[in-house]
Formats: sequence, structure tokens, C-alpha cells
Amino acid sequence: MKFILKSLIFIIILTSITKISLSHEFWIDPENYHLTNNEKVTANIFIGENFEGSPIPFTKEYFKISFLHAKDSKSKIKGRLGDIPALNIKKLSKGLNIIHIESVTKYIEYKELVKFEIFTREKGYPDLAQIHKENKYPDNFFESYKRYAKSLISVDNFNGSDVDTNMELELIFLDNPLKNLKDSKRILLEYKNTKLPDHKVSIMSLKNGYFRKEYVRTNESGYFNFFFKKDTEYLIESVVIIEGSNKKKDNYAKWHSLWTSYTLKTPNI
Repeated sequence: MKFILKSLIFIIILTSITKISLSHEFWIDPENYHLTNNEKVTANIFIGENFEGSPIPFTKEYFKISFLHAKDSKSKIKGRLGDIPALNIKKLSKGLNIIHIESVTKYIEYKELVKFEIFTREKGYPDLAQIHKENKYPDNFFESYKRYAKSLISVDNFNGSDVDTNMELELIFLDNPLKNLKDSKRILLEYKNTKLPDHKVSIMSLKNGYFRKEYVRTNESGYFNFFFKKDTEYLIESVVIIEGSNKKKDNYAKWHSLWTSYTLKTPNI
């Protein structure tokens, strides 16, 4: 009976995820960002927008790659099919730990161009709908997409630094964002391991129920400076949109989007 109930819940959640897939945002949401020794990390993976969404169960449909990075170590994150929260990590190192997840390639079908235009304008590509028309692409078409996510967890202290996980699209803290909050922090955006200059990044924050969303652009060196406030949860996100493969195996997708996110919570000090 328990197995049947768990299977039904699993199906309902996957169905709801499909319905909100146009929202796209994909992030790691730990129940606790700052742990003491021997505590385990329990984290949901959400799809939605603006810190609101539906949790994803642990499934190979979404978790193509999942690793935990700490200092110079890297270990694979394992999970059980259908688990919610999706991530349960028992062994961590003192200092900073970075969770790194990559999804499989997924597809969205647009039945009208206006939704694609709203999406691309929001993500920093105001001319893409016009280019779509100039290419004589139909209004009913597929877009392929892939998601990448990181989350910063501390154990006992805030010592350490971020790591470059070699994801295709990735945000990297050049400065430790949990220490010396009076100083601005540099956040680098890389695409194919190359700095991405003059690119739009959204920064969402949540503190005491108050939500804020702001936008910045990377400079010519591919990073931006940001002042983090104490005791605040952050979701940083950016999107790159490129030409799709337009091949049968990819549903003749006209465009391909890559999504990257990073979550953290600053300490109350």
C-alpha cells in the first residue's frame, strides 16, 4: 500500500512539473544552509520562479550529474528514486561545501510566438523573436533546454572558496560570500569555461518573507560586484540562448537555452 501511494504521489508531482515547465527556474533549496559537524544536508530541488515552485523527486529524468565538492575533494551524490527531498547527503567537510547538479536535456513546445518573446526579453534577448521571424521559423516550435545548479553549504565555519565545476554555464564566487559582508563580492559567469561579458543576471533575495528581485550585467571581465546582506537567502540565475540543433533527435528544436542558478544564505553576523 505504501509503495502504491508513493508511486501515485510521484506521478502527480511529475505531472505538475510538466505544467509549470515554462517557468524554467531550477534551484537547490537546502533545509539548512549552515550545519554543525555530523549533521546531514537535506535539500529539495525546485522548478518554478521567484522562490516559488514544485519540488522534484530524485529521478534520472532530472539528475544526470550530481556531485558534492569540498576543498579538493569531489564525491558523487546518490539518491533513491522518488525521494522528496531529493537530496540527502550525510558526509560533508568542515568549511564550504558546494552541491552541483546538471539535468538531462528537456524540451518545451511553444504554440505561439508571443510566449517565447516574453521569455527571451525577460532573459536579456530582446531581438530573438524578430530573428525567429526572419528565419521563417513557425510559431509552433520546440525549444530544448538544460539546467545547471549549485548551492553553497557551510559546516562549522565559513572558511573555503568556491570551485569551478566545469559546467557548460556556471556562476562562480571569486570571493567568499559568507565572510566580511561589508565588502562587495565578485561573481563570475562562465559559458563553456570562458568568461561571459555584458550578460544579464537576476538576483533574487528573501528575508523575513520579503522578496526582492534585481538585475545586473557582467562587466568586460565576465563578473559583477554585489553586496550581500546578512541573514538573507539568495537565488542567482542567468540564461544563455543559442541556436537549436534543428535535428530530428532534438524534436527539430529551433532554440536551445542553458540555465544556471546558485543558492546561498548569508549568516546572521
